[in-house]
Order: sequence, then C-alpha cells, then structure tokens
Amino acid sequence: MLFNTWVFGGFLILVLSIYWLLRTPNFQNPFLLIASLFFYGFGGVKFLALILLCSFSAYVAGRLIELHPQHSRKFLVTTALITLGTLFVFKYFNFFMDNFTTRLDWIGIELDSITVRLVLPIGISFFTFQSLGYVVDVHRGTVPAEKNPIVFFLFVTFFPQLVAGPIERANHLLPQIKKQRNLTGDDLLSGTFLLLQGLVKKIVIADNIKPIVDVLFAQEDLSSPLVVAALVGFTFQIYCDFSGYSDIARGVSRLLGFRLLLNFQRPYWSSSPSEFWNRWHITLSNWFRDYVYIALGGNRVSIGRNFINLFLTMTLSGLWHGASTNFILWGAYHGLLLIAYRVWKSNKNERTSQNYTKLLDVSSRLLTFAFMVYGWLLFRVTNWEQIKGYSVALVTDLSFASLGVLTLASMSIYVVGAIAVDICESQFVDKKTDNVKSTYLLAPYLTAMMLALLVLGSRSGGDFIYFKF
Repeated sequence: MLFNTWVFGGFLILVLSIYWLLRTPNFQNPFLLIASLFFYGFGGVKFLALILLCSFSAYVAGRLIELHPQHSRKFLVTTALITLGTLFVFKYFNFFMDNFTTRLDWIGIELDSITVRLVLPIGISFFTFQSLGYVVDVHRGTVPAEKNPIVFFLFVTFFPQLVAGPIERANHLLPQIKKQRNLTGDDLLSGTFLLLQGLVKKIVIADNIKPIVDVLFAQEDLSSPLVVAALVGFTFQIYCDFSGYSDIARGVSRLLGFRLLLNFQRPYWSSSPSEFWNRWHITLSNWFRDYVYIALGGNRVSIGRNFINLFLTMTLSGLWHGASTNFILWGAYHGLLLIAYRVWKSNKNERTSQNYTKLLDVSSRLLTFAFMVYGWLLFRVTNWEQIKGYSVALVTDLSFASLGVLTLASMSIYVVGAIAVDICESQFVDKKTDNVKSTYLLAPYLTAMMLALLVLGSRSGGDFIYFKF
C-alpha cells in the first residue's frame, strides 16, 4: 500500500477515526498492531510470517537476556544469526548464487542455472535492523526488555515507518507506545504540514523528475552535459523520493500522537562528507555508527585501524542497500571520502581571516555536493562498464549542443522547488520542539503545497525508491 495513493488515504482516514475513538493505549495498541499487519500484508500475506518471526525472536531474546544475563551473549548471537540470516537469504541469496555460478564458469565448471529466485520482502532491511538493534540495546543494558508482546510487536511493525524507515530505537519509540496519547493542536498542524510536504516532494518533484532521468540514463551517445543532467536529476529525485517518504511517515505518526526520529536534515547543504552522513538517512547512519563502527573500535584505536573501521562500516552500509556490486562500490567510495576528509582536516592550516572562512565554507559545500552527485552514479548504474563510460564522458566530452543542456533546463523548476521546500521547512519548523511555527505565512504555504499537488502532481503513482531495500 503506497503512501501516494487514494487507497492509503482511505486507509489512513479509517484508522485515525477508529484509533482516536478508542482513547487509551490498552485498546489503541492492539488496533494499531492489527492495522499495521493489514498494511504490510495488503500487497500479499505470504511475508507476514517472516516479520512475525523476526519480531518473535527479538522479543524472546530480550526476555531471555533479562532473565539469564549470564547467557546474554549467546542469546544475542542466536538472534543475530536468525535476523541477519533471514536478511541474507531473502536479500542476498540470488546475488551470491549468480556470482558463484559465474566464477565456476570461469574455471570451466558448468552448472545448470539456479532456478530458485527468492522474492525480496518489502521493508526487510528496515524491520530486521530495528529488531536487532533492540536486542543489542537490551544486551548492553541501555533499555529494559519489553514484557508486553503487543507493545513490542507494534514497535517492530508500526505501519508509518515499517517499509522504509526511519529506523526507530527502542528507547525512543517504546515509551511512546506505552504512554497515554492525545491529539494536540501541535500534532495536528505538524502532522498535516509533514504529510503535505512529503507528498509534494514525492508526487510533484521526484515523480516528475523520474521520467526525465530515465531517458537520460537510457542514452548511448554520452556527453558531459548529459551525464551532469542525469546525475543532478537523480540527485534530487532520490532525495525528494526518500525524504518525502520519511516526511509522510513522520506526519502520519504525529496524527497518531507519535514522534518519529528525524531522518533527513538538508543533506545537500553539507560542508563535508562527514556532515553529509549526519544529515542523510540519519537513523541508518546512527545505526551503523552505534552497532558496527563503535563495535569495531570506533575512534578508540590507532589512526590506521580507525580508517579501516570507517571503510568497512561504509562498505557494509552500501551492501545494506542491495545485493549488487555497484552498492558495494558506492559504500566503499563514501568510506574513502570520509578517510580523505579526516586526513585533510588533520593537516589543514587554520586561518583566522573572516573572508577566508566564508570562501572556504562556500567552496567546501560546493565540493561536497559535487562529490555526492558523482557518488549517485555508483548507486544508480549497476554495470561497471557503464559506470566507466559515464565517468569518462563526464570529463572528456564537453559538447554543449546536446540533450543534457535541454533537460537541465527542463528540470530546473523541480530542482528549484526542492531547494525551496528545504528552505521553507527550515523556516517553519522549530528545531528544538519539532513543531511547526504558526506564522502569517504558514497558511499561504500550505495552500501553495495543496495547489502544487493538484496542478503539478504526477499521476503515475510510482513506487518509492527505497521500497527496493
């Protein structure tokens, strides 16, 4: 069930109507659990058993860790094997079997093609990481084990963030599930704002850029302007698509009396690769930082080992996105960027000139943006030969009489729109409270977003990009 469909609109209205009539968590939570399972199973019920298995294993592990702390590590390892094993089987089985048979072909051993093709359950990367993070936190003693199975299962399956995040933490979402919730004016205003903003990002910007980007990446006659246009277009398409989903998830949650973690914070305004990963897919970045990078030693090791930790963490984050070589390359690329930035930062000369500081800030933001744009090539293009072809064309063919120039112009309205939405959000949303500030400009802005949806909104109803992960 897609957020950008009338079916979801009807589902949401029905859920909200019944939910607020129930009044107390004792009735609201079971209803939300049923609604969440219906939401997940709407497109097919065959994977409901999978998400229930992951939830059950994490729930049992948490209880056992609390009851038998002396065996905590064994329970953690067992749950990790179940959770990550499930993720591996469904997400990476096809990839590794294809590569295995290819390597055998190289040495002259031929096997019949593997006929078993596993379908990737939607949202598996998100709910497996959320449940595993909970078990790690119980093992570390940072959160108590949840005793109420309804509360815990709702924590894993909560429908606004079930399919594509944000990846919630137990210490943030579980207390909200257990407490009394009331729909306040701030919740209603902020929820509506985020819901509209997310729909504008997805339907008006991302879905209108998508066909242009698809045409550009389908071209065989490459030039620098065409490659630039394709990459810039995809840069804003994927941002508005994914951050749009997160905004809708957060908006729906506010209408239910919940506050989800912030997942995006104007990432393309970053002045360094490190800052970018503090602003892009924040919940995933924090997950890998807390459960992988720190577990490997983090900053508490030698410089050389620290660089290895950075590289491994980012490479694994790339692999998390999908079973494809290009995602591994994308993660490794960002790992190298982070290492290069740390080396540069440790060796740069400090200047006190105000003009120099401003110039450095502007240039660092532009350079960071350029590196991020190029990185999306590794994310978008799956074939190595194509990646090489795009990279060569980017720096060798500077012909401006091409399709790239025209498409850059045609996309400019959507790029400007994405930038404008970012700026407006920073002006209307209070960073401390995460509430929308009621100013005299708010009503015109909300009206403008609704008009944009009606007039400029794409009718394609396309999937969200991160549904693949």
